[in-house]
Amino acid sequence: MGYGRLQPSDPGGSPSLYVAENPSLPQTATSSSCSNGRSRKNKLILMFLLAVALILASAVSAVVLIVGKSKASNPAASSALRRKPTQAISNACAKTRFPSLCVDSLLDFPGSNAASEQDLVHISFNMTLQRLSKALYLSSSLSYRQMDPHSRSAYDDCLELLDDSVDALSRALTSVAPGVESSSTQDVRTWLSAALTNQDTCGEGFAQIKGGDVKNEMDQRLKDLSELVSNCLAIYSAVAGDDFSGVPIQNKRRRLLGNSEMERDIMGDNADVSRDFPKWLGRRERRLLSVPVWQIQADIIVSKDGNGTYKTIAEAIKKAPEYSSRRTIIYVRAGRYEEKNLKVGRKKTNLMFVGDGKGKTVITGGKSVSQNLTTFHTASFGKFRQIPSSFTL
Repeated sequence: MGYGRLQPSDPGGSPSLYVAENPSLPQTATSSSCSNGRSRKNKLILMFLLAVALILASAVSAVVLIVGKSKASNPAASSALRRKPTQAISNACAKTRFPSLCVDSLLDFPGSNAASEQDLVHISFNMTLQRLSKALYLSSSLSYRQMDPHSRSAYDDCLELLDDSVDALSRALTSVAPGVESSSTQDVRTWLSAALTNQDTCGEGFAQIKGGDVKNEMDQRLKDLSELVSNCLAIYSAVAGDDFSGVPIQNKRRRLLGNSEMERDIMGDNADVSRDFPKWLGRRERRLLSVPVWQIQADIIVSKDGNGTYKTIAEAIKKAPEYSSRRTIIYVRAGRYEEKNLKVGRKKTNLMFVGDGKGKTVITGGKSVSQNLTTFHTASFGKFRQIPSSFTL
């Protein structure tokens, strides 16, 4: 009896039987060979399908990459894919200086699609306040960086101004909130104009600095803030009945004193030309501004010779009450006061400074831009007003 014996593997890797003596075995060998052929064919088909799948995946990835780059390089095309603004948003943003930014920022705020033009005032204030608060938070994280004196001065300015802008927007937002007794239209415009001026002052501080990581990072954090505040002012003014298109109007500033023609020009029908006082000035304040200095009962007296409450004006400001509801009078006696940098912060409300007259009570300072300071830091006497204060030196 003969048996088939195994031969070395063929190139396909499958063993084959060699038939020696038994004539009945060729059928078995032939069947095994066909089975091996089908197995190789199936493998080839599987490999082909896998290759096709890989090619398709690569093609899809390439298309996605190209489309992504196209969107990044073409903001207009990307913007076109966004949802369309409502009629109220279109109408409100049409009155602003930066309509595209206005539409995009409002659409990103929840609930804006169902808001009326009146509601959009509150939404625009809220959204801008959030952006200002975020910019202040992120900018504060740079305080540990090493900076040259000029950059440090500009950086400190921006932090202070951002903080003041957050306060101003908070007051404006509270004023226009539903169900809250609103402040006067002039007050809201003043707060928004102050916030807009703050951003311009911050940018001017870094404008003269050439390059630097701090400047570049601050530019990114402050991006679009001025434009957003400008849009708030335009939207509010339009709803309030006076379309300024986001531009502060120089001839509508309020002044404390002035001649009759100036008061008429500034205050209009609210001017009291008989006394040159605007009507919003209270009776007590009018009396204080009218009586001689020696008749005024001062709360704090500043005198260089030590015969007063304090020797310097800076000490008097520091000791003055914060958020006072009554007028605090600081009387500065005759003399030349060389102060580093006098600043009345927004917490020091209702302060009134009275001196002995022109050329008698003199305040001087020695700071200048030559000391690598910004112009903002060189004022001899600075005031951040929320409630009117009086200066009669």
